[in-house]
Amino acid sequence: MGDVPAGSARPNRPRTRSEAHDLIVDQGRRRRLGGSFAESSDLSQAREYDAMRPRYPQEAVRRLVDLAASAEGRRPRIAELGAGTGILTRSLLSRGAEVRAVEPSGPMAEVMAERSAEALDGGTLRISRTQAESTDIGTGWAGLAVAAQAWHWFDGDEVRRELERILDPGGAAAVIANHLDTSVPWVHRLTRIMRAGDVRRPGWRPDFGPGFGEVTTDELPWERAITPEEIRRLSTTLSSWLTADEGERARRRGNLDWYLVEHLGLVPGGTVPLPYVTVLHSARRRRAR
Repeated sequence: MGDVPAGSARPNRPRTRSEAHDLIVDQGRRRRLGGSFAESSDLSQAREYDAMRPRYPQEAVRRLVDLAASAEGRRPRIAELGAGTGILTRSLLSRGAEVRAVEPSGPMAEVMAERSAEALDGGTLRISRTQAESTDIGTGWAGLAVAAQAWHWFDGDEVRRELERILDPGGAAAVIANHLDTSVPWVHRLTRIMRAGDVRRPGWRPDFGPGFGEVTTDELPWERAITPEEIRRLSTTLSSWLTADEGERARRRGNLDWYLVEHLGLVPGGTVPLPYVTVLHSARRRRAR
């Protein structure tokens, strides 16, 4: 696929100001961007996040539940750190897992509760308003601890100690993320205009600590049918948007409108296949000698 989605027009390309894509390397900036979710009191924004963020391929969900499977044959127990509005949570529950979801944001936890009321009532889901680095999950409770779109917000040393505490001796840790596929030129440019931080970095692996074995990485490419209007809505759920002032938001809207309509020629209400890559990293705890 080239610079324009299949089936769209190819107008002449005017010159525009490029936007640098920021990697989150500064700890202060990391906390500020992460706080855009945790500190928000806007329930409607949390509901929009839940509506617009992509789901996870069922094959990836299956692999996570398999990682949590118990040798004793009990229901898989999964600790989900930074669970957000429960997008992954609901898929894990649908495959028979018992989930302890950790989410410090009040609005996000409320949306998760709204969308998973039956699991809460049935006891297969418990929501904890704690931090990933210091949960109230019982020692050795989980067969799997997973972070979805959230690992980069955590304090590495502290969360590694918490993984060691909450996982059973044969447990596993995992990080899963949906990334826009920037190997496709038009998508790469879209992420720059949107200032999307969830961009895949080839070769990156999470550091779960010395108590875990080698990290295994699986990549699952897929496409999401999406309209131009939904792309605009998706862009407003990003931490970079939530922390931007109104002037920056106006500039970004203008750039995005030009790119989607004038440059790509997308038709209002029409769908375009938006390529994603779901990346799953996992590692099993080392057995004590």
